[in-house]
Amino acid sequence: MVRDAEGTARSAEQSATYTPPGMCLQWSRTRADIAALFPDAATAWKHALDRHKGDTKPPRGAMCYWLGGSKGYGHIAVSLGGGQVRSTDVPTGGKIGTVPLAWFEQHWGLPYAGWADNVNDVRIPGVGAEMNEDDWARMEKLIQRVWTDKMTVTQPGTGEDTQKARQQVLRELWQKVTRAT
Repeated sequence: MVRDAEGTARSAEQSATYTPPGMCLQWSRTRADIAALFPDAATAWKHALDRHKGDTKPPRGAMCYWLGGSKGYGHIAVSLGGGQVRSTDVPTGGKIGTVPLAWFEQHWGLPYAGWADNVNDVRIPGVGAEMNEDDWARMEKLIQRVWTDKMTVTQPGTGEDTQKARQQVLRELWQKVTRAT
């Protein structure tokens, strides 16, 4: 059974500190208990669903991808959140370590491709399910744009429009929700 995002990240954090060099895809996908399918990280990225190209804030448990390398196989690592990834061949071949997302570009010259909530056509449940700071900021801007201090509310039954203060609308909505549960 496929591990969820937290289980994938924990498996990466708790894994052994050695794996044969060049086995990043095998190591990363097994952190999520996902079977083999594609031959290398670059191919896995090419076939990944819902890719977040260039997004340097991958959520915990996401798969992070880089392209290039001497044979063009690319690289893959597991996001631990907070800009950190757990990876094979870090800091040297065969070692497993935790490094900043930018490490591979800085040390290997591999361009960062982005992240995805899946590998080998299998989704990792719960990746990106939590709202991050950017999500909250976007939500706040949306609410400010849509809501004014007063809202026009259509009264049930009469169809009459009335102006109500935003806080009054929220209070009434909260009362309806809490009564219903």
